[in-house]
Amino acid sequence: MKKRSLVWALSMFLLVGAALTGCGPQVKESNQPAAAPAPSGTTTAPAPQEFVIGIAIDMSAGTASYGVAAQQATTIAIEEFNAAGGYNGAKAKLVLYDDAANPQKSQELITRLISQDKAVALIGPANSGNANQHIETVQKAEIPEVIPVATAAAITEKYKAEPKNYIFRISMVDSGQVLTMLRWAKEKGYKKVGVLHDTTGYGTFGVDEVKKQAAGFGVEVVATQSFQVGDTNMEPQLNKMRDAKPDMVIIYALSPEVSQVLKSADKINYAPVFMGSWASGDPLLKQLVGNLVNKGNLFMIQSFTPDQSPAATEFDKKMQARYGDKYIFPIAAAQTYDSLNIILQAIKKVGPDPKKIRDAIESMTDFKAITAAPAQPFTKDKHDALNGDVMFVGTWKDGRVVKAK
Repeated sequence: MKKRSLVWALSMFLLVGAALTGCGPQVKESNQPAAAPAPSGTTTAPAPQEFVIGIAIDMSAGTASYGVAAQQATTIAIEEFNAAGGYNGAKAKLVLYDDAANPQKSQELITRLISQDKAVALIGPANSGNANQHIETVQKAEIPEVIPVATAAAITEKYKAEPKNYIFRISMVDSGQVLTMLRWAKEKGYKKVGVLHDTTGYGTFGVDEVKKQAAGFGVEVVATQSFQVGDTNMEPQLNKMRDAKPDMVIIYALSPEVSQVLKSADKINYAPVFMGSWASGDPLLKQLVGNLVNKGNLFMIQSFTPDQSPAATEFDKKMQARYGDKYIFPIAAAQTYDSLNIILQAIKKVGPDPKKIRDAIESMTDFKAITAAPAQPFTKDKHDALNGDVMFVGTWKDGRVVKAK
């Protein structure tokens, strides 16, 4: 994801500031590790043994809501693992740093987690640029990393030809999101689509991928319109889109710009079927447009909704009870919870040895996910757990994202 506008950054800063005043550990400066607290009711005496799981993720810049969600979910996962006895009495310790969505800082912090903190496994960042910056360091160090948010396809493909690829992901790869959009369009009988997209790498990848995949689903791209990050008037683009008469309009952008699309569409009384990437399920969108999310014509790609499965419902209730209204981004929390739990499940089987953890993650066939990830999330040739075959469509209902009927 690219650097967002000043408005986006300021709004997310305020959101995160509010989130960090609630339950859960406070994030310290990047040169101070923040460990997850001990489970309630336990003593504060040091464990006889411990091992480190590291995470460097945005906690203060434009994608900080993802980082807050990750912090919340990893806190609970670590507590649960340790309360269950850890690995033969050895407890997991979470060391979390704020990478501020900065690729160079991400590189520095990942190096620190590996060389100084001695992390046996890593949880990846929110931003694709940060992941692409540091994965070579991770691969060379032979430390497994599971990425819960960043979506660029190349991240898990770069070392696919290596004897052992140490980079995994439980996040929705962009190409799979487009596949799911077009599959849904075909199921609904939509034969013509338009694409509204921002001009960042994120948006241009989206429109290019739609064009590449559309014919395979019997879908025609009848119009494309672009906008800059920070634009507030999308009426000209939407009027041209309406003239093209698509059955469905795909929006490939992050929530600040999606909000402007919805506001502009409302002003000109244009209400097509809108389909977004998972960013259209960002709770920030609801804050920016209010009840417009509940009009019933906005859909988005998802890997998790609270009503998706009994396990998802249980996780959602747990997060609601712990964090209340500070539980700000359910899907990001769920993907991070699964990312950490697959590491911890591997450690339960083979111990805190990075190479053995990697092998156990890749060969696991009994993973119990709360997202749509399958029981066998990975194989030697597939390091993305959430592909188009398991993603599904969500929509807003009563201010929350639920599975579309």
